[in-house]
Amino acid sequence: MAEATTMLKQRFDSLAGWVDYLSHQQIPLLEHTQQALRELAGRLEEVSVRDIAALIRHDPLLSLKVLRYLQEHRQNAQITDVTTLERTLLMIGISGFLRALSSSNTVEQQLARIEPALYGCHAACYRAYSASKYAQAICSRRHDIDPAEVMTAALLHDTAEILIWYEAPQLAAQVMLMQQKTPGLRSRDAQKQIFGITVLELQLALAHAWHFPKLITHLLDEGYRDEPRVRTVLVANALARHLVNGWRDPALPDDYAAVAELTGLDLDGAYALVRDTAVALAHEWSWFQVTPPAALLASSN
Repeated sequence: MAEATTMLKQRFDSLAGWVDYLSHQQIPLLEHTQQALRELAGRLEEVSVRDIAALIRHDPLLSLKVLRYLQEHRQNAQITDVTTLERTLLMIGISGFLRALSSSNTVEQQLARIEPALYGCHAACYRAYSASKYAQAICSRRHDIDPAEVMTAALLHDTAEILIWYEAPQLAAQVMLMQQKTPGLRSRDAQKQIFGITVLELQLALAHAWHFPKLITHLLDEGYRDEPRVRTVLVANALARHLVNGWRDPALPDDYAAVAELTGLDLDGAYALVRDTAVALAHEWSWFQVTPPAALLASSN
């Protein structure tokens, strides 16, 4: 079993400091993911690309690890970017994937003795996965040309925050505590005070430093929020974040309005789309060990 690594207790003075540090750290996996990988490796002849892709898509950290691995091993002859996890997996191959990427430290090993941080990291992973499913639902209604690209961007949107929970749990907990003590405080304002940067700034800087496909980096950039696909990524992540607070979160009506605008549904239809997606997500709560928003539906009526 891998040993827990040293955790950061102080922030860096600059965005470049954060990027440099995280670029030299191993990306962990969720323990549930690692167990699932071992099970798949035991029946390799029966495993399909679809099986592996579904597993990768459940864990935003593994998704990040796969994408970064491909970019680091990109061949000079490869002209076009690979913009979805499925295509990335096809480039690596199932056996190559299991050989290169299935072994890793786990979030649970690092944070086992810091229960609030472990929950915070699990919750951030679940939000990321949920965002990808909300993005999928919106894309389905919009008949997006390639929903998998938007889903991948939505899944990766907050991976910088997940990495901070893993590498600097005390700092991440300070942000969470600040928001609990100050209702209405925007996440980015709390992050700026504690981290010295926002998570989105760090996410975009990592995307550039790690040479993400240009399309994925573009979809992560809220500077292009007027574009429907970028807005879908932003709205999906907003939904995932706001629903953690329950179905009466004051920001949700704006989220439903944005979903309605993107899909052409009325507000009731937009709410139904989000609700039905949340209910489907609830069946997968055990992967992340957090309470799903759908469990709070009854109390909202």
